Amino acid sequence: MIFREFPDKDMGRSTSGTVDRLRWTVFGFLWLMIFLSSGISLLYGQYTEDNRPDFLIRPYLQFATESEISLLWETTHPATSTVLYGKSRYDIGEAILDKKVEEKSHNTMHEIMLDSLDTGANYFYQVISVTETGDILKTDILPFKTAPKEKTPFAFTVFSDSQSNPEIWKKITNQALRERPDFALHAGDLVGLGYRKNEWIYDFFAPSYNFMKQVPVYTTLGNHEHDAAYYYQYFKNPVPEHYYSFTYGNAEFFLIDTNQYQEPGTLMYHWLEHALASSDAVWKMVIMHHPPYTSEENDYGDTHFERSRQGDAEAKGLIPLFENYGVDIVFYGHIHMYERTWPILNDEPVDKDGVIYINTGGSGGRLEQAAPTRAWFTNKVRTAYHFAYVAIQGETLQYQAIDDEGQVFDQFVLLSGREKKLAEELPPVTPKPKRERRVFRDTMHVYLETVNSSDNIVYTLDGSEPDLESKQVKGPVVLDKSATLKTTAFNEHGHSSVATYEYTKMEPLAGKSHADKFRNGINYQYYTGILDDEKETIANQLNFESSGAIQILDLDKIPHQKSNWGAVLSGYLEVPETGYYRFNGHAYHIFRFYLHGRLMIEEYNREIDGVAEVYLEEGLHPFEIEFHTHRPYNYMRFEYTGPDGIRKPITDLKFYRE
Repeated sequence: MIFREFPDKDMGRSTSGTVDRLRWTVFGFLWLMIFLSSGISLLYGQYTEDNRPDFLIRPYLQFATESEISLLWETTHPATSTVLYGKSRYDIGEAILDKKVEEKSHNTMHEIMLDSLDTGANYFYQVISVTETGDILKTDILPFKTAPKEKTPFAFTVFSDSQSNPEIWKKITNQALRERPDFALHAGDLVGLGYRKNEWIYDFFAPSYNFMKQVPVYTTLGNHEHDAAYYYQYFKNPVPEHYYSFTYGNAEFFLIDTNQYQEPGTLMYHWLEHALASSDAVWKMVIMHHPPYTSEENDYGDTHFERSRQGDAEAKGLIPLFENYGVDIVFYGHIHMYERTWPILNDEPVDKDGVIYINTGGSGGRLEQAAPTRAWFTNKVRTAYHFAYVAIQGETLQYQAIDDEGQVFDQFVLLSGREKKLAEELPPVTPKPKRERRVFRDTMHVYLETVNSSDNIVYTLDGSEPDLESKQVKGPVVLDKSATLKTTAFNEHGHSSVATYEYTKMEPLAGKSHADKFRNGINYQYYTGILDDEKETIANQLNFESSGAIQILDLDKIPHQKSNWGAVLSGYLEVPETGYYRFNGHAYHIFRFYLHGRLMIEEYNREIDGVAEVYLEEGLHPFEIEFHTHRPYNYMRFEYTGPDGIRKPITDLKFYRE
């Protein structure tokens, strides 16, 4: 760098020293700024507009009870969690947040439950997250309310099929917020494809933030969630989440995942039967995704040239439970239009004591049309974006259907619910075991239960149908060998259906030791092509392309084309201790899991968790996974539960290969 001297014409002398000093001062200051900014960058990290710490999903409310409520949110960077909150007060001029809950570990997904709250009370809250580098993320001060006492009036809204239409979903939730509901229900298909994180962030949570920051939403799954892990990450529902109930005021709500198997004899059917029979709520409502009744033009048969089945066959199988146990209204979606039935009993419209079915699938999915001719069960039908609004005071229920412009287009009033009988006034529910476990090592104690403790439960172990002469349950049924347990129950009002439960006695499968010198990782064989038969193995149908090894169980680590590809992964998984293990998993869209050469889980198309139970010895166990996808989504969810009873991702285990 060259410095030139410039004479000071006015002073008649050289100013080179002064100029040099000035220039070096300027350059020194610039270098100091560069050094400081570098130091700050090293200390705090360099952020751009794209990676500056922020809320990825802003805080929203979940699962409010009379004394608890949960807050969930996600940050772009790991951060600690703090929720300040306080009860509303009179005449103080500002919200007093005098209580605090903290989570000091750094996470991106945050969940904090506030407990010991007053019933039916108004509160205010503020969420603060602090990143590892000291960035502070803070919400405004926001309101929430706990569930009221039984006899307090309340109101709620019902949505379904928001399905990745953020403009309409925002419009619908903004209209719903004008009604100031206490809570909301969502009957599934929250997003268009549950595997895509961006749809959850930008299509579901961002448009509905104004609503969800102050109104808790209780949800169930639709087919578009594909049982993806994001659903379980973002919603706080009681285990097992595929089915649960909650009470609010004098009503009880039963949310079920109708993607699951739901026929008589399944876990969900028995749970719903027991839950409905046990409930003494004034109002009972079921929320599910698939329609027992619909007059839509072509989902269940194209009505322009053939007859429609007018509803989902499996969902129809639940109707006897709704009718027998006093369900007042069944809400569902799946069909993107509005339809309300007349009260129905025994598959006929009735003037009273029937179940009302309401299709409220208008929160964003592409709208559909009713059949060209009217169905026998239809009271009101409309193709429009909409939501449902329900207000309850004692034994009065007011209902409205409201479109995305805020216009009411359907309404009715019920002055009492359907007749509710106590459990002891009804035939018994089907006996079910208290535990789901179906395998054992030495002996198994099976505790069977109905709703009414005075029911007479009988059973057989020889495959015969149980009757009044069969052995009675007095304490646990003790098994010391594999058995088929059939059971039913009797009381003065009748008998239950017969349930069949298979129990298997087994010894732990032996594990190999590390002495055999296995290497870390998993072997794979890569295939391409279109499957003709989903029940057939992919190796027998597709084109073999290559083989290799990956270090972790991650499908993205396998070089593959965009769609119509599959893989067979094999190796050994390490079991840390001897005991009972439960594996569950599924994929998009074929998933098979073999252990010691045995097919343990096979799942395709339905995309619900397949489950396998087994006893394993400590050590290495040979496994194989078969996967195929016909679309550009290589999704697989695979989890296990060990002897500690905690469900974990399968990647928590170590994998080895020969």
